[in-house]
Amino acid sequence: MSIGEISGLIAAIAFALLSLFSAWLLVQLVKTMNIMNKFLDEIRIETMPLMSKFQTSMDHVNTELERVDGILTAVESMSEKANNATKAVQEIVTSPYMKAVGIGTGASKAWRKWKKKS
Repeated sequence: MSIGEISGLIAAIAFALLSLFSAWLLVQLVKTMNIMNKFLDEIRIETMPLMSKFQTSMDHVNTELERVDGILTAVESMSEKANNATKAVQEIVTSPYMKAVGIGTGASKAWRKWKKKS
């Protein structure tokens, strides 16, 4: 055997080993991908009902928020009415009171002036 034949045989053996290693890697990759597909299918199966429950919960929360918004609007309206009523009562009570105080003060001054003159 010549050196060329030996080097060709070594190259052929190396190529065969490299091909076997590549085939083994490809088989391992296929196994890993199958496991990954099963895992993702299980996640999808478990996630879909959870998403449905989440959507139902969110719909319920939105309904409750609409109710709370209605309640807050009613409270705001009642508060505004109470404020207006308070202002009206204040004006009704304050105006005569201020007139009475003004009359009393004027009468007091007039009384003092009249008393000083007498």
